[in-house]
Amino acid sequence: MISVIGAGPAGSFYASKEKKDDVNIFEEHKEIGRPISCTGILTDSVKRVIDIDPSLIISKITQFKIVAPNGKTTYVDLDKTNMVLDRAKFDQFILQKAIDNGAKLHLDEKFLGYKKINGNYKIKTSKKEYETNMIVGADGPRSKVAQEAGIYGDRKFLRGWQARCEFPELEEGVTEIRLNLGEFSWIVPEDDKIARVGVIGVNNLKLKQDYGKILGASKILEDQSGMIPLYNRKQELRKGKEDIFLIGDAATQVKATTYGGIIYGLIAGGYLAEDKETYVKNFNKKLGKDLWISLKMREMMNVMSEEQCNEMIHIFQKKENIDVLGKHDRDFPSKFLFQLLMKEKKLWKLGFGIFKNKVFS
Repeated sequence: MISVIGAGPAGSFYASKEKKDDVNIFEEHKEIGRPISCTGILTDSVKRVIDIDPSLIISKITQFKIVAPNGKTTYVDLDKTNMVLDRAKFDQFILQKAIDNGAKLHLDEKFLGYKKINGNYKIKTSKKEYETNMIVGADGPRSKVAQEAGIYGDRKFLRGWQARCEFPELEEGVTEIRLNLGEFSWIVPEDDKIARVGVIGVNNLKLKQDYGKILGASKILEDQSGMIPLYNRKQELRKGKEDIFLIGDAATQVKATTYGGIIYGLIAGGYLAEDKETYVKNFNKKLGKDLWISLKMREMMNVMSEEQCNEMIHIFQKKENIDVLGKHDRDFPSKFLFQLLMKEKKLWKLGFGIFKNKVFS
């Protein structure tokens, strides 16, 4: 028996790909996909992992509008459309694929811990105990699996304040990003009246003030706030040589530029299902560079002055630079950062020079 802790996208996708029959998914909530604490916007790169049912798509994003502290803006036309999903239905959609693959779902059953017995494990939940051969922690940022296994590591967290709300003067198909609010902020339209609006950063008074600024006079329909882990390059993805693994947010597999983690969690689940013995090596080798680059970009942007932010917007008002951004998915910065650094030397003065050896190697 394989025990998957958490029925979010990462855990359910893993269970949908695992070839063994006896897979059990334990979800502490009574309903799949709720509460929602995610913007639910995906780049076209998700298609390399899974086909999205059109019924899950609420709206499509064709442009990004980036606003500098001085009010100047630049629009980035996306070569490949981004999708805004019904996040609850998306989780349910992937879970159904897991069930179709033979997985058994245990709703409203919280993982409490485990013991190692004769080379296998006995897990304890809020309802009973189960014998299992393998444990997959897909249980979110504060992963109980990671804690119990002693591989929790040195974790740092950010607060994502988000609301689904009635928002005035929306531009349909355009996601707006304001550089002077939080570490990252967004206005993602569902249509011409409703948007998902939020900020993310260290949870302090300034972040709450920034959240109030971006919300403005909008009417909140649903709070969708939550905790997001900061990617930790040293995070253990497996407990030694034991059959205890972490994927998704539980493994801090979140890109720090926009703090999205769905695509990385799905890919991690796929790697683990393909071969548990090569999972860690494959993930670190194929995706570690992009997560590292995203983290360093975030660290760099967090210390930029308003003047530097304004200069960055000025740089990206050039058509040749906008074209590079528009042609590549932001999930994998290693694919486009080289081109930007070659085209625009001014980026080096803003701190992007730190990536010279990493992206050129």
